[in-house]
Amino acid sequence: MNSTLWEITQEFLTLASIIEEAGGEATDELLEELAISRENFAHKAEGYTRLILKWESEIDAAAAEIKRIQAIKKTKENSVARLKDTLLYALQAFGQEDNKTGVKRYETALFKLSTRRSQAVEIVDETEVPEAFWVVKREVSKSAISNALKEGEEVPGAFLKENYSVQIK
Repeated sequence: MNSTLWEITQEFLTLASIIEEAGGEATDELLEELAISRENFAHKAEGYTRLILKWESEIDAAAAEIKRIQAIKKTKENSVARLKDTLLYALQAFGQEDNKTGVKRYETALFKLSTRRSQAVEIVDETEVPEAFWVVKREVSKSAISNALKEGEEVPGAFLKENYSVQIK
């Protein structure tokens, strides 16, 4: 019989309940069924564990590949920024200036290049910027709440939750 892990667990719990109701007395038939359930569980647990370990290694490989690709992306972004800076410097030197706007232009057989004006705020000294221009992000401190709850304090809207997880060795 090819049962799911959930079915095997339910079968085991049912058998354990029957033995408990009988005052802890188990017939040979019940003990045999328990052994089969445990054997099925062992087989399923090994399958689950193999799959978990396989997928975890694939996750690690994917994370490493993401990191590698992000490094390539960052290198390309830096290269593009340097090329744009170099092109801007050359365009400012060799471009023809529009007398009305002050924009420099240059045309090649394939592209039309021009400078563009924009504005950006530069912060010279943050300590001198008035409070009205600061944004404060409110964030709940779970570690502070955990410590308070462990010391017996009541924290409205929060409680300590007991979690369980599988550990594979």
